[in-house]
Amino acid sequence: MKALLTHIAFVLIMPCLMAQNIKDEIINYSYAQLPLQPLNREIKNFNSYIEAPYEAENKKQLAAYEQSKVDAKVAYDKAMITYTQQLKAADVQYAKDMEAWEKKSTGNKIVEKTLLGANTKPVKQSVYPPAAPYVAPPVLRSSYDYTTLANTYINLGGYARDTANAVQIIVTLYGLDYTLPRQQSVVKDMVRSANGQTQSYKATYYYTEFSYRHPMAVKVYDPAGKELLIATPQELNNYKIYKTAESENPPTINQELLIKTYEEKVLQDNLTFINKMVNDKFGYALVNRKTNLYYVKSKDGLYADLLLAFNEADAGLKTLVADAATAKPKITTAIQAWEKALTESEPTNKKARIDNDVTIAICFNLLEGYFALGDVFHAENIIKKMNTLDLSGDERKTKVGYELLFADFKKRIASQN
Repeated sequence: MKALLTHIAFVLIMPCLMAQNIKDEIINYSYAQLPLQPLNREIKNFNSYIEAPYEAENKKQLAAYEQSKVDAKVAYDKAMITYTQQLKAADVQYAKDMEAWEKKSTGNKIVEKTLLGANTKPVKQSVYPPAAPYVAPPVLRSSYDYTTLANTYINLGGYARDTANAVQIIVTLYGLDYTLPRQQSVVKDMVRSANGQTQSYKATYYYTEFSYRHPMAVKVYDPAGKELLIATPQELNNYKIYKTAESENPPTINQELLIKTYEEKVLQDNLTFINKMVNDKFGYALVNRKTNLYYVKSKDGLYADLLLAFNEADAGLKTLVADAATAKPKITTAIQAWEKALTESEPTNKKARIDNDVTIAICFNLLEGYFALGDVFHAENIIKKMNTLDLSGDERKTKVGYELLFADFKKRIASQN
């Protein structure tokens, strides 16, 4: 019986001993993305410009505003002359009326007051000055330092900003189009607890929202003036809704400040969108990538090879752009260790060192390593192997993400020829 109990205890503990403690860490790194439409190899430079057609309308409105102020001042000056003349005439008339009234006898004044029921003493005519001139300033679309904007947001990766034999990138701004911010409210069913009891109640929450869009267009020309791209992205032409956080108290918001502040953000976001689109086609832009690398934690050193490979890959990926000559050998070393470990893979053996879960982790690491090195062939072999493994729903989604990543990469490689 004692032996049987010992055997049962061993069987129950064994899965825990063999379960792999797989860890993952988020890795952020950058890589140079190949263009979908490479430019002529002789082209090394680019220039970017930002224009705003509404500036012409701004100038017209400002000119009309200034003229209106001049016209208002002229009209005011004329009115002041008339006012001065009327004031003088009123003084003269009042003096005459007073002189005539003073000549009347006291008895006549009493009789007039009695008969008319009011004091007949003359009253000076009231004359009012004209209102000071005021012309409401026009509501203009926002102006910017367009040269600084272009230099900051519109750059072509892999090319120098220079005028000689340069690609021309021209971005057109059409200005922020928006509805006036309006306060909205929503009634929610809430629950509160007190003295161990819960009670349902309704609460009103307030927020401010407005609709907006900031359309833009982009054109790209080669040095000879040939049009390479002309686009007005629909993504920037569709209205979106900005909504403040909900509050139990009605918000007090400076509408003008809210619009102005958000306009700056939308401008930056949309220029970034345009820049990414242009670089996706023509540039060698640096792309930030966020991924996961895996290793197996063990106290007995059973997975020291995978931990070492993780550290090599981590260091290599993070310096891939800054020092490719050093980074790529590190990534290659990690790949070699993972490929070697993969030869031990026994997906159906839960007691194996490289069981199903560890195999999947290694495969994902290899896919990331091969992507960083641009090795599509070996990556596709890994994907084929993963198709034979027992993957969870999330793991299948991650694999599909890599399939799409390499499909896009293959298109970019093909375009280089």
